[in-house]
Amino acid sequence: MPTTPIADSLHSLGLFVDADVTADATPTMASPSWWGADSECFDVRTGDASISPATVFVKSMIGHAGAYVDVGQAFAAATEAGELGVGPTVHASDPAAGILVLENLVDTASTATLNVFDDDARLEELIALRTRVHAFGAITRSATVFDDIRALTALAAANSVALPADFDWMVRMLAMAEGRIVATGFDTAPCHGDGNVSNVLLADDGRTLLLDWDVAAVMDPLQDVGVLLAEVRPFDSTARQAFEMAWGHFDQALFDRARVYGVADCVRWGLIGAYADAARPGTLEYSKLSDWQFLRARAGLGDVHFHDRLGSL
Repeated sequence: MPTTPIADSLHSLGLFVDADVTADATPTMASPSWWGADSECFDVRTGDASISPATVFVKSMIGHAGAYVDVGQAFAAATEAGELGVGPTVHASDPAAGILVLENLVDTASTATLNVFDDDARLEELIALRTRVHAFGAITRSATVFDDIRALTALAAANSVALPADFDWMVRMLAMAEGRIVATGFDTAPCHGDGNVSNVLLADDGRTLLLDWDVAAVMDPLQDVGVLLAEVRPFDSTARQAFEMAWGHFDQALFDRARVYGVADCVRWGLIGAYADAARPGTLEYSKLSDWQFLRARAGLGDVHFHDRLGSL
């Protein structure tokens, strides 16, 4: 009987109880832009086709991720996504142990890339998929991107995480945006909240699936639109049409709000990357991600039109 931690976790969840799990389950990549910062992933196979499932994909959360991820809710959202066909099927989960066991699509799916969504029809399909999340009942965490930035800033301070010299300026700029948004008011709905297309899986059977629910929350739906636009349509000239596709009509004030959310999201991921780099030193991957996200935020906040956006909010 195998004694590896992954095998023991699978047996405790009632999977592969009477079969030998491949002892050296193959580590695999959940996201090409986010290697092992908050989880490690494994391609687990029994080698026995008579067992169902004979193979699973295991996501094992890394301990420090609990400081900024509500693991229980993230796993519950992933489970509901699987039930509704929005994400891969979840076979079992143990939030306390940080283990999520999903259908294994390693051989039958590919990770989306930006060029996929250059096609407006594919982007419209992705937008429709993300909109289905608004009906989820498992997402109960209520937080704006500004709330997350405050929590992450406190986490960084508590752990002596180095932040950019102009970070306070970024926070002051975002505070003006938040003030305008709060004064205007906004509706909320459960949302995926992560625009990174490497969290989109393209299955060979035609399914498009969402992965990684770590930042999911009840939020302004325009925030969800904004983070996606920041990823797939970074320039206003092409983002306007995509916004209309997502919102049903074009409204300059709402478009500007979505774009501001996209900039704020860059600050959030910059903070997560900086914290992950401090928690798991020895690699340049997390600091590289953090530097890139802060650079994108700096460009957005320093854009000559940013104050015009604030006035439009």
